[in-house]
Amino acid sequence: MKKENKKPFTVLFTEEFELSLDKIQHFFSDQGEETLNWWYAKEDEIIDYIDDKLSSNPFIGQSVESGSFKGLRRLIYGKSRHKMLNYVIYYAVHENDGYVDVINILPSRTERKRIRK
Repeated sequence: MKKENKKPFTVLFTEEFELSLDKIQHFFSDQGEETLNWWYAKEDEIIDYIDDKLSSNPFIGQSVESGSFKGLRRLIYGKSRHKMLNYVIYYAVHENDGYVDVINILPSRTERKRIRK
């Protein structure tokens, strides 16, 4: 018997998203080993959160109307009073194809520009 996938959308993490995670990891690596280990655990938690939320309902995020992320949607991860612990996730929904491209993740307090190679 085949197990049905109950989630209507497939979530794909782009190369730009991976680059943005690398930049965050680099920031935390400068803070020491304990902080870096904290980030590794948090990174897995964030990725699971993104996959769970966006595969179930990718339209929960607000549309971005201006700036370098115009045309994408954004989702906030975290509820901390410390702004560097909250993250803004940018993504594109391909409704007809049934998938979501996760484009970028930034600490909520940083300048919001896309990462280019």
